[in-house]
Amino acid sequence: MSESQLTQDLQDALNETTAGLLAPAGAAARARTRGRRRRSGRWLLAVVPAVGVIAGVVASAQGGTPPGHEPTPLPAKSTEVHTDAYITQRIKTVLASADNYIIRTSATSGPGQVTITYLDPVTGTTRSVITGAGDKATYWIQTQVSGDKDHWRTTYVDYTKHTWWTKTSVSGSLGKDTSGVPVLSAQTPPSLISNALALGELRIGRKGQINGHAAIELVYAGKLAGKANAVHYWVNANTYQPVRIDMPPFTAASTVAEAWIPKSAANVKRTDKPQIPHGFRQVPPSTTFN
Repeated sequence: MSESQLTQDLQDALNETTAGLLAPAGAAARARTRGRRRRSGRWLLAVVPAVGVIAGVVASAQGGTPPGHEPTPLPAKSTEVHTDAYITQRIKTVLASADNYIIRTSATSGPGQVTITYLDPVTGTTRSVITGAGDKATYWIQTQVSGDKDHWRTTYVDYTKHTWWTKTSVSGSLGKDTSGVPVLSAQTPPSLISNALALGELRIGRKGQINGHAAIELVYAGKLAGKANAVHYWVNANTYQPVRIDMPPFTAASTVAEAWIPKSAANVKRTDKPQIPHGFRQVPPSTTFN
């Protein structure tokens, strides 16, 4: 299945799930862009094929937990040692340290296909590795904001065909978000999550376990309190770093696993600098890849 077809299928499923529920116009682009203005004005958070497309528009969606992804409740003997205010402050402190890490996300991007994306929060550059279904490719996206538009450069290396291409793109006018409503998604920068917690638009939800580790869910509060189950955003209960995001239509393809990797010179270089293998042939850029 092509990336564009997969994107359309997921979008159709999301439209059915969110019927009658609308996020503010342009919320996805604005949320992404507000985050990119941090520090040097550049940011792009872990965009994976198809999942990245549906992520930004789920703010008002009401949904359930994906099959096989229900967090395991903590044993009854476990009691809350810290107050929600303490936990909130710890999460905000950890989110503020994102620049010291490479953020790794993993998601299903097609039948039998997985995309792992690495983000450098300081430069806003991402490196995505696609494997499975007989395919292997890596692409880098280097993004910056100029005026009210996004500008990005994509470098795509196809290891199956031994080819590569590059192209530049520009978005339409992103406008300005005055809604004040957070948009939880795979594209939400840590700085916006922290700000939403500070404003009371997010709160501490249920406690559970993700992959055998204690976890805490962040849920909508404030204006979107009635949509608290729209997106399941989980942080590790010990490190307070994000570990998983479950989004409509709540399938494996819309679940994103996240991990923060301490920076090293080697992984920063791999993330920030496109690498073309010797002997690969340059070809015209794809017309379907955006």
